[in-house]
Amino acid sequence: MAMKSYRLIFPEAGAPVMTLDLSRKAGGIPKGSYGFYEYYCTEPGCDCRRVTLIVYTEKMKPRATISLGFDQLGPFAGPFLDASSYQAPYAPALLDFFVDTLNSRPDWLTRMYRQYREVRELVDGKPYRGKAFPEPGEFTCRATPPPDLEAVLEQSLKERELKAAVRGKSAAGPGATPAEPPVAKPGPVTSVGMAHFVDLYAKVGSTAPVGRLLALQDELRRYLLLHDGAGEEFAALLPELCLQSPQNEEKIDAALRVLYDLLDFYQVALEGDRPGSKLQMERFQRALARRVFSEFDDTDLQAAVANILLHSRVRLHPVLRDASRGTVADSAFRADLHETQGEDLLAGIARSLESRRITSPFAAVQQMFELFAVNDPELQLPVLGEMMTADQPLLRDVAALMLFHPRADVSIQVSQLLCRIDGGSITPQTLRRLIVSRNWFPETARKHVDQAITNARKAHVECAQLAKPPALTVYATSVDGSGGQGFHVVVPAGTDYIACTVILKAGSGVANSYESTLHSKRQLERFLADSQKGHAYLECSADYLDLRVCHALADGVACGRTPNHWLVLVAEIIGRDRWKGVPFDAGNELLQLRDELAARDPRLVEEKEYLAALRESAHWLDPGQVLGAWFEDDEEVQHEIEASLSGRTGLDTADVVGRLLSNVLEPRRDLWLQRLVINTLWLKHAVRAPVAWHKMFHVAQGVADTTVPLKEIPLMVSIARYSFEMYQRIKTGRYPSGAKG
Repeated sequence: MAMKSYRLIFPEAGAPVMTLDLSRKAGGIPKGSYGFYEYYCTEPGCDCRRVTLIVYTEKMKPRATISLGFDQLGPFAGPFLDASSYQAPYAPALLDFFVDTLNSRPDWLTRMYRQYREVRELVDGKPYRGKAFPEPGEFTCRATPPPDLEAVLEQSLKERELKAAVRGKSAAGPGATPAEPPVAKPGPVTSVGMAHFVDLYAKVGSTAPVGRLLALQDELRRYLLLHDGAGEEFAALLPELCLQSPQNEEKIDAALRVLYDLLDFYQVALEGDRPGSKLQMERFQRALARRVFSEFDDTDLQAAVANILLHSRVRLHPVLRDASRGTVADSAFRADLHETQGEDLLAGIARSLESRRITSPFAAVQQMFELFAVNDPELQLPVLGEMMTADQPLLRDVAALMLFHPRADVSIQVSQLLCRIDGGSITPQTLRRLIVSRNWFPETARKHVDQAITNARKAHVECAQLAKPPALTVYATSVDGSGGQGFHVVVPAGTDYIACTVILKAGSGVANSYESTLHSKRQLERFLADSQKGHAYLECSADYLDLRVCHALADGVACGRTPNHWLVLVAEIIGRDRWKGVPFDAGNELLQLRDELAARDPRLVEEKEYLAALRESAHWLDPGQVLGAWFEDDEEVQHEIEASLSGRTGLDTADVVGRLLSNVLEPRRDLWLQRLVINTLWLKHAVRAPVAWHKMFHVAQGVADTTVPLKEIPLMVSIARYSFEMYQRIKTGRYPSGAKG
């Protein structure tokens, strides 16, 4: 849900703000003036019928975030304090003042109704047709606790079942046999610990709105921070789930999603040098080795776990690698690999793919990754060598796509195999894919790929034609504080739509990519709406997609990382054959952007525009604004905060922010400059940019000018402050009373 301040949506309106002015401390609220600023959803097509109010001090420091739903029977009606946002110790008193004001001033609620309609009509471009809002005099507002996530999920599940039953009955027509009642689901979750999270993940499902998934991941992270033994607890739980619920695929799939998030949490902690993270990762991997691979004989579970390990960026501990050595992820292939050779082996693989109705080489590669998940290359490479010269073109295409193996050493050896075979064995489709992707590989593999292309041409293999680029719509997020950026590319396919997703990550290049088919416009709208709940996707030009993918490919080559094989499919779907690594040069980009601005309107590069942009940037981290999770979170942040605490009874926010600016952000100035320039390009290429791109350009110029201290750039001060707030939230789950604003 994209929330934006009403005063920014309609800056000319001069809307009044509810205020609380205290000449002395009252009800735990320090003296001063507090403004209740209203934020409304700006997501196209959304009718959430709610408002968020952020309470700011005179110095625009947030002290409470209040959520209010206009429909009193909904689970998120409230008003309540948003548990996912910062709340000062006296936030409950601010909430009480808000409730009292609404009850005594019904005109205030009426005004919020009106403003909600105005926002919806502006965003959707048509008159608001929603149902009538309840009259203020018909009810009394009462503060409520934040809604229980588990209860909301349970109610949502029941509503979906009821709707499905009604649809089934109406679809049957008059006089038809009534539809079977929906299968009863388990009652409310009563499990504890990691089993509790498995149940919650199962209830939400893998296709739930991004907002719900992120909320669950946040809850999981808090649990892991508080329970050092959570990894071992989960490793012991996996076999139990398979024994207790062998047919409950939804629950087992949920457990595997939890496993992926667990590994990601431990890996991030390891990369951030969190105290004890190395030992935690080792204990978790040892527990997986013992519980899943040594004590429990279930090849399906071992296959699934091995495949997740392969794609998780986690470096396997020798104990886990040894325990899983020889594990084959697919029982249909197991006998063929160990007991047969040559044509019998290939026939067995071909039969297995046929039995699964797999005709796409990309889907088949995924099966091969599961097959080879943790086996040594000594087992994998002979099999791939046989496949490269097989009679079946599908097997040859699959073997060639194993170039995109997550392990760089295996990828290089596959490239060596490919350039050694007769060029006539390379199919026209594989030749096209090699030409499209040759620049994506590090030099050690690229030279072999180039030789394979030469061999195929000498053998007179005709390159398959790439489809003409279709009409497409591109959506992109900003670059977040970890250097991540997401793209959705939507392509019509008859009556369906294909949604291609590409995830870029600083230091990794193209971190992930995949495609999915949406079978109706309604599914497409739901897909896009769900995406917006987790990130701010803007519709952008295709040129921006090409530019950023090329930047990421250069980044990947520099660190020896190759994209996954799905990026080849994405390139084929959208007709891209010229993606080539182009290193990103922030300084050069800034110069070009300045020249473009000066040519368009010289006034845009004047000093007053620069100063105005700096002032405005102070609010870009506010909820629902331009930027999302821009903060630093690693060992250096913790060190500076603890240094600030030395000899004090409580933390002084001003001192912490100063330390973070000088000792953390200043050394990373070049990194933040890159993020700002990339976001400037993002706004420049956006169809409807929420902020004029020249303003982001000016802030980037300020960061580029090393004579300007970061403490004089309001956005960087906000980033330092937000880093401190996130440290407090992660460390304790609440804000210490000793902190001073």
